[in-house]
Amino acid sequence: MSPEFITLSPLNQMKETINNTPVHIRHILRTVVQDSGAHCVDLFYKALFHHERAAIFLEKETVEVKMRPQLLAWIQSLFSTEADQAEALSELQCRVGAVHARLEIPTDIVVYGMYIIKQALITSIKSTTSNKDDIIAAIVYLHSMMDFAFKFMIKAYDINFRKKVESDEAFRLVSLGHNIAYEKETQISTFSSWSTQAFFCLCKGHAADLPTIAESEFGLWLTHKGMSLFKGTHESIEIQSKTLDLDNKITSIRKSGIIPAEFPTELHKAITNLTFLLSRVFRHLEEVENGRDPLTKVFNRRFLEVVIQNEITFALTHDKPFSLVILDIDYFKKINDRHGHLVGDEVLCFVAEIIASVVRANDFIFRYGGEEFLIVLTETTAEEALACAERIRRTLAEQSLTLSSNDQVSVTISGGVAAFEGETNSRLLIHQADEALYKAKNNGRNRIVSTHAVL
Repeated sequence: MSPEFITLSPLNQMKETINNTPVHIRHILRTVVQDSGAHCVDLFYKALFHHERAAIFLEKETVEVKMRPQLLAWIQSLFSTEADQAEALSELQCRVGAVHARLEIPTDIVVYGMYIIKQALITSIKSTTSNKDDIIAAIVYLHSMMDFAFKFMIKAYDINFRKKVESDEAFRLVSLGHNIAYEKETQISTFSSWSTQAFFCLCKGHAADLPTIAESEFGLWLTHKGMSLFKGTHESIEIQSKTLDLDNKITSIRKSGIIPAEFPTELHKAITNLTFLLSRVFRHLEEVENGRDPLTKVFNRRFLEVVIQNEITFALTHDKPFSLVILDIDYFKKINDRHGHLVGDEVLCFVAEIIASVVRANDFIFRYGGEEFLIVLTETTAEEALACAERIRRTLAEQSLTLSSNDQVSVTISGGVAAFEGETNSRLLIHQADEALYKAKNNGRNRIVSTHAVL
């Protein structure tokens, strides 16, 4: 591979690859896909239907009617294209990628499908010719063209996936865990706590202990809720710019161990400006409230997918973990049958309050079903999520609910935990947490099960 080739755009690289591949090698590939393409497609879908995660996204009728003929046409077009048709081919790959994004098929499953097709075509190449040099050249050409196709597909997938999240303005409405006035009071307070800690470190001369905003409770809230809530406002750009600038200065001070003489004045000015901006943007949003369950006051399911997709985007962009927890109230039907639905409502509110008391301001709580709650734990590993769910379970098990009639009801929960591992589909994550919950209930209830461990 020449240095000049590396500097070319992917489209021009594909043109060069086609032009530099002998005609008889390209003819081998064209013949292979014409003769064996249908068989490759059969192997592809057979493998995917036996792939536990891939099968979730495939319906047999859709595969037979639409996807099978489209896949065959795609393979044939990939290896019958001349260099002057490369641009049209790249546009086709982008459309295929956009379809994957709309169907929310995880990229690792797309890669797995590509692997199946490659292996099937390689087998066919070996049976087409006995010339080893031609076999090697044909396999190299096969890999190159498939890799180019995937590059264009994944680019379109990424664009469409991000648009799906960013264009949903409803996320701004669901970003708050409480009413605007309460959220304003809480977050101004947490920002003040960070300011106090920063000035304390300055007074003591502890440069290494200076906290960044990103590390603080306020910073976590701002990253996962605040910036989405403020999105589209002039203040949001200023807040983001000023916090980033301030954190960069603090990081530099911590590395050097030296506090510049002018920094306390700069810090005071920055804090004053940020406090003013936060107060102003909250004033603009004090009437904005939506997306909550009227009984428990936590979020309803309306914006669940938007929140999870937003966290997936953040996790992929910043290489951060996050986890889902699904909690189910044990024997809730018996509580309703024995005490009545009004008591059932009290139990639901009690459980919601306990969950809210354990999770952080930057996490999301949803009423997922009749007696189920789903929690999105931001920047949280599987082990941390398991520990958090266990704290909720233990807190409920140790406290009895005193009803309005002064009777007491004991409540326990079962839970399932799933951690983000690169999937780009919210349904798959929810399915994994649901499977873990099912195991917890089957194993005797009043316990938490994770896809990684059991408590």
